Amino acid sequence: MKISIIFHSVCANNYLIAKIFYKNLKTKDQNVSLYRVADSDWTKQENTPSIAKENLKNMMNLSIATPAVMLESDLVVMGSPTYFGNVSAEIKAYMDSAAKYWIKAELAGKKLVAFTSVGNPQGGGDLCLQAIQTFGMYMGMTCVPVPTTLIPNENIHPFGIVHYSYSKYGEELDNKTQTAIEKFSKQILR
Repeated sequence: MKISIIFHSVCANNYLIAKIFYKNLKTKDQNVSLYRVADSDWTKQENTPSIAKENLKNMMNLSIATPAVMLESDLVVMGSPTYFGNVSAEIKAYMDSAAKYWIKAELAGKKLVAFTSVGNPQGGGDLCLQAIQTFGMYMGMTCVPVPTTLIPNENIHPFGIVHYSYSKYGEELDNKTQTAIEKFSKQILR
């Protein structure tokens, strides 16, 4: 299976999520690639903690995703920061660039998984995930839901993986997010 992980990250949180997906999906002997979307503002970030700067520097070495990446994939894992309950402008522009595939339903049947990083539970992360899934549904993709029972006694969004950063930028992800990605990765590949 050809798996492409495509993300936008400003503070490196989504980069860390993408790397954990990559690690977990790659261990299943899958053909997995990691891509970032174009963002000319990355180099202009101010007041970024040093650990986030290091992660962002590493992220810059990744290839930039083109719409053709989705066309060549069986499974797309897409992530965006949450801005006011929606995806970032960069992910929106990336999704819009795939409009040429809509007319002939060229992405139909491909699987789509969503993830996001958001400041706190009131930040609209679920809405961001829904925006990614709405894109997928209009493109004819099969959106893969996260079982709400993935982690017993934890609140899990069915629309995708949500990481609450609580204003921590590019630091190690919390155990709940890491565990959710590990368990969900196993289910994705069933």
